[in-house]
Amino acid sequence: MKELILELKERVKTGGEISYEEALMLAEVTEEVNIDQLREAAHELTIHFHQNKPSLCSLVNAKSYLCGEDCRFCAQSVHYQTLTERYGLIGIDEIAEAGKKAEAAGTRHFCIVTSGAALEEDEFEKVTEAVKRLRAETALEIDASIGHLSLERVKRLKEAGLRRVNNNVQCSHAFYPKIVSTHSYEDRLETLRNLREGGLEICAGGILGMGESREDRIQMAFELKAFQPECFPVNILNPRPGTPLERMPRLDLQEIIKTIAIYRFILPKSVIKLAGGREFNLGKFQEKVLRGGANGLVIGGYLTTCGNPVSEDMKMLERAGYVLGNGTAKAE
Repeated sequence: MKELILELKERVKTGGEISYEEALMLAEVTEEVNIDQLREAAHELTIHFHQNKPSLCSLVNAKSYLCGEDCRFCAQSVHYQTLTERYGLIGIDEIAEAGKKAEAAGTRHFCIVTSGAALEEDEFEKVTEAVKRLRAETALEIDASIGHLSLERVKRLKEAGLRRVNNNVQCSHAFYPKIVSTHSYEDRLETLRNLREGGLEICAGGILGMGESREDRIQMAFELKAFQPECFPVNILNPRPGTPLERMPRLDLQEIIKTIAIYRFILPKSVIKLAGGREFNLGKFQEKVLRGGANGLVIGGYLTTCGNPVSEDMKMLERAGYVLGNGTAKAE
């Protein structure tokens, strides 16, 4: 196994790729010494392709608990009885204020997030105006996660100054019907194709720990590899009361660490960003994952759950060897 890890690391480092079968071989690692070697090799690839500057992103939950989709993990779905706060699309002033607060906290990337399969036209116009406002009043790079997007809407967002769209596939194609029935995996891929054709960057990843197999986790990364996403966010299920997955047991810690390291071999040029559920599932081992393939964080909280204090995350990044300060402000 040691020889395989070294061989695959050198291949990827020099511009080659690993196969699905080779990724599954890495996933069979069980001994801690081999997992550590896999993690160290993944970190070497991270530094080779991205240096030691982290990618930090903050978000605003601009529209909550008004989603007609039935994603089994989601506390914002109207299909489930949860305690999530419910409100329509917030105002442009509120979005702008949230962006300025995120910028003051030390992040350069700010994402406007709304629940629902797609925005109504008046809501979409409001989001584009918020993008223009933030571009004019901050130095932020503006992203959005606003559901399905036609090519025409992608072009309008790009014209408004948007940089990137988050459109997670959540899991593999094969596992998808077990997670949602109100839309298809192909719907997610259609938006990804529109983003590429329309010239916006792609942020697309998924959620670990929803009951999927090891093969599903690896397959998801290879399915997204076809789109070469600039950012690959990794969420880890934090079961929400009232959702169908509320009693899902935690995924094994070593399985999480190993999977994220393998993602670096599959997607060497993508930012691999730890997102929702990292505190709940990784705890003190977040720092280890930041030295094992991941090189970014969503900071300042998530859609329906809180996160670490930003100051703690900054200290954790420094301990993991990342350059903050002015370097963070310029980091991708």
